Order: sequence, then structure tokens, then C-alpha cells
Amino acid sequence: MKKFQFSLDKVLEVKEIEEKILQKDLLLIQHEILKKENNILDLEEKISQECITLSVLSQEITQSSKIMLHYQYIESLQKKIDFLIHEITELRSREEKVKNMLIIKSKEKKSLEHLKEIKYDEFKKEYKKHEQTILDEVSIQNHRFKQDSNK
Repeated sequence: MKKFQFSLDKVLEVKEIEEKILQKDLLLIQHEILKKENNILDLEEKISQECITLSVLSQEITQSSKIMLHYQYIESLQKKIDFLIHEITELRSREEKVKNMLIIKSKEKKSLEHLKEIKYDEFKKEYKKHEQTILDEVSIQNHRFKQDSNK
């Protein structure tokens, strides 16, 4: 009897590859989000340090232009933070889309794997049935041969 061969094996392989690609994409997006969040934390720390510097400068007698420079620097840092927040929002949206696609691909793959198991079970049943038929025929042949030899 022939070896079991699932007709949709290539489709299953493609689904597995697609799933791995989506998993990789998801990890890259999550890594990028984490990197941008860390960047925001760094910028917030810089803003905090600048605020301390400003409070020290305001206690001293300093030029207003120098103080304005610090305010402008803080403002530029805040703009960078706002931009990063916007980028993170977009990345989170992409992350959700990739997650949804990954869920769909995983379900498709599991369905195919389940179908493959069912087909394999059917194949085994058919194989056993075929094997039993052969054994029955051999037994009948053996029985006939014994009867013929006893005559």
C-alpha cells in the first residue's frame, strides 16, 4: 500500500511560512515601539533636568535670552516627544493589524493541520481494512488448500 500523502501539504507549508513572517513582523514592531518609548523617557528626563537648570538660572541674575534658550530647548524636546507619541500610535495600529492577521493565519494553519490529522486517520483505517482483507484472503486460501489436501 502507498505511503500517506496529504494533498494540501504545500498549502500548509505556505501558511506556516506566512505565520512565521507575521510573527517576525510583530516582534519588529514591538521592538520599535519599545525603542520609541525609551526615547520618550530619555527626553522626559532631559526636560526634567532643563527645568532644574531653569529654576537655578531664575534664582541667579541671568540674561533673559539665556533663559529663553532653555525654554526653547524644552519646547523642542516636547515636540520630539509629541512626534514620538504620534509614531507610537501609528505603530500600535500596525501592531493590531499584524496581530489580527496572525490570528487568522494561525487559525487557517490549525484548520489545515486538523484536516491533515483527519485524513491521516482515514488513511490508517483504510490501510487496516485493506490489510485485513488481504489477511482474510490468505486465511481463506490456506483453509481451501488444507481442505483440498485432505481429500
